Amino acid sequence: MDAHPAGPPGETHPVGPGAVGAARALRTDPDELLGGRELRRLTARAAAARADAGPGEIVVDVAYAVVSVALATGWVIGLASMLRSTLDPGSSTGTSVLGPGAIQTLGTAALLALLTGTAVRLGPVGAGSGGVRWWVPTPADRRGLVSPSFVRAVLLGGVLGSVGTLTVSVAAGLDAGPALRAALTGGALGLLLVSVAGLVQPSARAAGALARASDVAVAAVPVAGLVLVAAGRPGLPALAAPPLVALGLLAVGAVLVLRWWRGLESLGATVLRAQSSVADQVGGAVLSFDTRDLGRALRRAGAARVRVRRPHRFAAVRGAFAAVVAADLVLLGRSPSALAQLVGLGALTVVAQQVPGLGSGFGLFAVLVVAGLGAAVLGAEGARTAEMAPVVDALVPLAARWTRLARTLVPVLTAAVCLLAGSVPLVVATGDARWVALGALTAVVQGAAAVRSAYREPPNWGGPLLATPAGGVPTGAAAVLRKGPDVAVLGAVPLGVALLVGVPGWGAVVAQAVAGVLALAVATHVRAAR
Repeated sequence: MDAHPAGPPGETHPVGPGAVGAARALRTDPDELLGGRELRRLTARAAAARADAGPGEIVVDVAYAVVSVALATGWVIGLASMLRSTLDPGSSTGTSVLGPGAIQTLGTAALLALLTGTAVRLGPVGAGSGGVRWWVPTPADRRGLVSPSFVRAVLLGGVLGSVGTLTVSVAAGLDAGPALRAALTGGALGLLLVSVAGLVQPSARAAGALARASDVAVAAVPVAGLVLVAAGRPGLPALAAPPLVALGLLAVGAVLVLRWWRGLESLGATVLRAQSSVADQVGGAVLSFDTRDLGRALRRAGAARVRVRRPHRFAAVRGAFAAVVAADLVLLGRSPSALAQLVGLGALTVVAQQVPGLGSGFGLFAVLVVAGLGAAVLGAEGARTAEMAPVVDALVPLAARWTRLARTLVPVLTAAVCLLAGSVPLVVATGDARWVALGALTAVVQGAAAVRSAYREPPNWGGPLLATPAGGVPTGAAAVLRKGPDVAVLGAVPLGVALLVGVPGWGAVVAQAVAGVLALAVATHVRAAR
């Protein structure tokens, strides 16, 4: 007779041979296990039983979704019409080089590359944070657990590719026939690229490589435009394949989708956990309008492990101030994606001046400010890291104001690379070298704006909230969001006046220098601790 402990230590109770045999005969019945689809339906029924939503609320939710889709469609159509009138060659007083076909091809290529990078960073499939905690540890099949996100990713890939390509085509000035063919081609390519992103998701190394390749592809688009301008080949055909070719691309995309569906079982718990973490961080950043946290989440999803074969000795560094600057330079140099984007932004400032509506005046001012601020943000990674971990700046033997001033130098350098490249066509066209001085001084403003944006405080979730369909949003979220761009726009007003007038006078140069000093003062200001 066997015995097992059933009470206090040292005390055993006899167990009959029949009970032991019954215990050994226990087996798991596979028919009684819940599959992934059944587990999702069980969870949905349990959630619906605890929800207090009646038929009226369901009708309101459906009506809200329909109205939102209608408003989004109208907004996209209006935006495309506005861009079409802005980019119309007949409405431009300057000399345009790039034709509608080239603009449409370059814009569609950038859109598809951005779609691929976003898809591979966000998953593209997952089970959500709750599913990772409760569903993934079960023996349920992966395919049944992630099938809703799979269907959503496939539909979004095709729809966004088609609608985005149609918008770019209409804005570029294509007629209805080529625009519709371009939409069909873009939808097929979007489906194909999202499928590729799904196929590489099980391998973290392959997914990271694809994310970095998409960043390089986005940056290569303006470089390709610059090559076209330099070669005198502006008349590219539009990216609008014949219907048979588009259907062939759609068939290839369908095959990849089927291959992707069959490989969903290879998604491991580590991959799904990382996807849910990035998705939650992105969702929180979008809800709170925190572009800084949004960029941090997307960069973390595509981060690369850099192997340092020869560590830097920092032999030329003297003092804490120079150490901060050198550390920011090393951080920038170890990011291939940031360097590629910096080259792309510099090329964009040159190519944009060959596009109708963007070659002068307010259009060129908007391009230079956006590109300059984007380049400055690439160099402000050290400041963003210090904001996330204040101990980084606390360990530096400098006053807080001087530390922030040191953090400003690398963003000013990256912004200067971009804006000086954009000043070259202006100097060539007018023969006035003062455009270079204006560009360099504007770079100081953009660097200060990037540092101000990096050190801005997060939204105050403890204050009053504004009710929205997506949840509560802090009432001061917009005020927090404008910190950084406000300095970038207001500090570049002298450059804008010079672009509108067409002459970079000495008054504009002096005013831009004063604006740079004020921007540095604002960006390095530190509030006293209460």
